[in-house]
Amino acid sequence: MKTAAVAVLFAMLFVSVPVQGAETVWFSGDGRCPPPKDDGTYSAPYNALDHRQEYPIFPGADKPGWSCSYHREDGVIVQYGDSRTPQQQWMAVWGDNHDS
Repeated sequence: MKTAAVAVLFAMLFVSVPVQGAETVWFSGDGRCPPPKDDGTYSAPYNALDHRQEYPIFPGADKPGWSCSYHREDGVIVQYGDSRTPQQQWMAVWGDNHDS
């Protein structure tokens, strides 16, 4: 019984460990901008603000991100994603080595 409980606890801890690098949620979109399939064409969504001292070197960090934009009828511009690579995004935010 104790062995099973330890195994379950270990499995829960292993699953809860966050993976560094790409986000786990794929891109979102809408009817006019359907998100791409996770087929390796684009990098996974990435937010450089979440990775201050971690230059992205994960697989796909040099691939462009998916993006899509359009004007709604009321004039609002809708934007999904970021077409820059995670490495470009990181350099734009943290590349100067500034502390802000």
